[in-house]
Amino acid sequence: MMSFSPKHHIVRELALESVRNVRSLKGRSLLALIGISIGTAAVIAMLHIGHSARIEAKRQFESLGIDRVIITPLIGSGATTPIPFAFAKELVNQQTGLATVAPIIVSGTTIRAGRATLGATVIAADEEFYSLAMAVMAAGRPTTALDGLSPYAVLGAHVARGLRAEVGKVLAPGDQLTVQTQRVTIIGILAETDPNPVLNVDLNQSIIIPFAAARRLLPDPKISSIAARLAVGADERNMIDAVTQAFKSYDRQGGGVRVQTARQLIAGVDRQMAVYGLLLLAIGAIALVVGGVGVMNVMLMNVMERRREIGIRMAIGARRRQVAGMFVVETLVLSAIGSSLGTVLGTAAAWGFAACAGWAFTPSPTALPLGIGMAVAVALFFGLHPALRAARMDPILALRAS
Repeated sequence: MMSFSPKHHIVRELALESVRNVRSLKGRSLLALIGISIGTAAVIAMLHIGHSARIEAKRQFESLGIDRVIITPLIGSGATTPIPFAFAKELVNQQTGLATVAPIIVSGTTIRAGRATLGATVIAADEEFYSLAMAVMAAGRPTTALDGLSPYAVLGAHVARGLRAEVGKVLAPGDQLTVQTQRVTIIGILAETDPNPVLNVDLNQSIIIPFAAARRLLPDPKISSIAARLAVGADERNMIDAVTQAFKSYDRQGGGVRVQTARQLIAGVDRQMAVYGLLLLAIGAIALVVGGVGVMNVMLMNVMERRREIGIRMAIGARRRQVAGMFVVETLVLSAIGSSLGTVLGTAAAWGFAACAGWAFTPSPTALPLGIGMAVAVALFFGLHPALRAARMDPILALRAS
């Protein structure tokens, strides 16, 4: 059988008495609990939401290919030499660390089908581009190098949907439309695709044509960027240096190139989300401080109403630290109950937010210890003043209080 020491017995009695005193506060206790609960819920919810948003952003980047690379020519002080298609494709064989390369020509345009007119982005690229952009065909086939100068086009999902709304029928492979002034035959339609921040293209709002056909359909067909895939086991830093040096050797008068990888973008997003997480935590902490002020007001009123009880306790031998400890424990009881309720509410709110946003809810590992810790710390901080005020009371004056 477990035996309790007198010290343990005193602690247990103090805790039970604190619970009884908190219950006797009734309405005021409820207000303090609501304040702490809302403050804790805000902190917990903000931490969970920030963490889930961070994981979701990284997941989206990673789902689009963590080994993707985009190479963009920079404009120097002089005229930059246009990048030949053959030179771009040859980067794979120059020990740059790239496994796949797809030069891209991007241009804004208007397309017409019947009387309908729609703005879109034209992307001229070879067949390698489809795998790099993770494009999936919903109907028909992709463009290939064998199409040559043929005026063929693959429509993005939103372009096809917009034309269907304007024309009044579903477009299919074999239908024709006009790009600028040229008649183009649709050979495929893409399934809806997530925008790719690495390749900086939105396939849904684009039409894809054969690379060689850009000379026929676009007014100034210059390579605007090169999509690529990092070779397995290749060092990212060495790849960037090798690609930069290759372009510098080719075009000494140009502005060079900017090489950006998916990992760099993920690291940038990670840093941004960390900043947003701190901002959300600060907002939640403000709500928690407001709850702490409510606890302090309740405990101050409690001290004033129990002045006679405090005087009696001191008269029969209670020490000032014991009186202060009594009110500190009551504050801890309030904060423990309030923070527990707030943790449940905050987690439920974060789960609901993630569900509405279409995210997978990922609980933050720091939410529970940090949220509860902050709640207890704030409650103790704001409960210390009433406790010290009770301990400093003059027993004679306290006994005279009615």
